[in-house]
Amino acid sequence: MDTYTSDKSGINSLGGFAYQIKVFVSYMLSMDENMQAEFETVDDVSIKKITPDTIDDNEDKFRNLIVSPKGTKAIQVKRTTITEKIAKQVLLNWILLEGSDENVTDYILFTDSSYENSDIVFEVSAEELYSEVLDTKKTQKATIAKVKKKYEKDKQGFIDVYDAVKNKYTFVSANKIDDEINEKCKVLFKKAGVNTITYYNRIEELLKHITFEIIKSINEKTPFVISYREMIAYSEDICARFTDQYMYPVYSEFKKLNKIDFADLKIAQSREYKQLLACKMPQKLIETHLQYSSYYQNVCYKYLELNKISKIRDIEVTTFDNFENVKFMLQTEGKDTPVQRLSETKKQPNSYADSEQIKYGAGIYLTREDEVEHQISWEDEDNAES
Repeated sequence: MDTYTSDKSGINSLGGFAYQIKVFVSYMLSMDENMQAEFETVDDVSIKKITPDTIDDNEDKFRNLIVSPKGTKAIQVKRTTITEKIAKQVLLNWILLEGSDENVTDYILFTDSSYENSDIVFEVSAEELYSEVLDTKKTQKATIAKVKKKYEKDKQGFIDVYDAVKNKYTFVSANKIDDEINEKCKVLFKKAGVNTITYYNRIEELLKHITFEIIKSINEKTPFVISYREMIAYSEDICARFTDQYMYPVYSEFKKLNKIDFADLKIAQSREYKQLLACKMPQKLIETHLQYSSYYQNVCYKYLELNKISKIRDIEVTTFDNFENVKFMLQTEGKDTPVQRLSETKKQPNSYADSEQIKYGAGIYLTREDEVEHQISWEDEDNAES
């Protein structure tokens, strides 16, 4: 059975968070009309720079909800070893949810089977857990303190809620989340009608889009909500942008998920970076231009997968020809500076590039050290400033 293999950038560079997203997407893909999927945080979480450790440390603060006219499915994802402490935390979160106005029909603990977790959520009895709740000295922001505040004088109410959660509970240990997504996308992304590579790139684009929206929502401290209708509409947009002839990722989302790390010596010592420095632009603009290049390379990989080598060649030859014409005109006018070369080259048309960002990115990409035939220089011996 063929399955898609995710790349190592974007969503998959987010470690444990990538698994959270994939489980959310898997349940989202099971939606029907009049349903919506929600990704929310139980407590405040601010993620300015996503790292696997940042996500995994806050794993219990994320919650997936699938809402339908019949009620809500609450899904807790755990891609770690489930200890007694973790199991109690999940249960306490659910007790709070069950005691709210939310009509929850299912509580699901979803875990990766590679961790060989056992179902231990209800090994602690209602009586034992209630005693721990009463004895807690934690601050009021802690989940257990919130439970204490709500049920401190209502033991039977606590036990009733505990039993209600238990009766609605399911433990899921899955081993191939990618396969599940693949199977659920077959009709949505028209697997039978397109190249296999195109199909899996459509899935990858969906995952990146959902990741982008969720990260934005977390930092805005709002839940991410997507309805069945919105899911269908965005899927159709993906199918229009990713065909067997061309592939066109959303630049704004690519930029958000692919930051430039200037502490990386490979970047700091690259010819692309040094050429942009010669243009005397601020670091933020240098980062933007390097992201253009990264975006262009991403598009190129997709074209190569579809054997569209001639399209890449036409983009790059046209970009180089534009640069040569600009360089000549600037020298003739006595205006030949690095930043002028860059600025004027970006203004030139390139009908082979499907977007401005692809056109810009090709120019930056051609300044790299190992480019031989069509290497571009914003600064060279003809215009180097002393």
